Amino acid sequence: MTVADVMTRDVISVSTATPVSEIASILAGKRISSVPVVGIDGRLVGIVSETDLIRRAEIGTERRRSWWHKVFPDAQATASDYVRTHGRKAQHVLTSRIVTAAEHMTLADVADIMERRRLKRLPVVRGDVLVGIVSRSDLIKALARHRPRLFAEPHTDDAILRDLMERVKALSPSHRLINISVHRGNADIAGLVESGAEREAILVAAENTPGVRAIQDRLVLRPRSVS
Repeated sequence: MTVADVMTRDVISVSTATPVSEIASILAGKRISSVPVVGIDGRLVGIVSETDLIRRAEIGTERRRSWWHKVFPDAQATASDYVRTHGRKAQHVLTSRIVTAAEHMTLADVADIMERRRLKRLPVVRGDVLVGIVSRSDLIKALARHRPRLFAEPHTDDAILRDLMERVKALSPSHRLINISVHRGNADIAGLVESGAEREAILVAAENTPGVRAIQDRLVLRPRSVS
């Protein structure tokens, strides 16, 4: 699946002149964590998130200046901080360096970015123009819609066995100590594994093998040597 398959196309966005108070109302009312900022041509120019709004003069949360900064003031940083805490429009608080997604990207690509950058949503752009939003909730919705594939041809026991053995071999370092047999779709799995996590992974692999109807679990933990 790609971003185009799951993204929200009817995007809530604001302009650079949108008041900060209105942006806060949008985030609170729509229960979203950020909103993109676009120009009159639809070009994405930035994003305003909850993080951009938590340090505000209106609620007394401006960042306290340390004694070091008072003794050795940084005029540029002080001015920039003042704009972000007192500015009244989106242009004053937006973050311009943002991570975006493209319609052709896979959901795996998006999940990697969200996890690595700790982001909840990504603006989707075509060139520089905003065309959608893809969020963590969109990935969850895609998961909720997922249904196991239906196969026209019934699986033979031999085909099931080959498939399952390949899966176990790929994930288990103990695969040589595991014996698997399949009869009428019923998988019998016996042998030694190094850990409970490895055993669980093998059983999950069996559950995900097309054609498996039932699983007989006869896996046991390998005894630890005592020195």
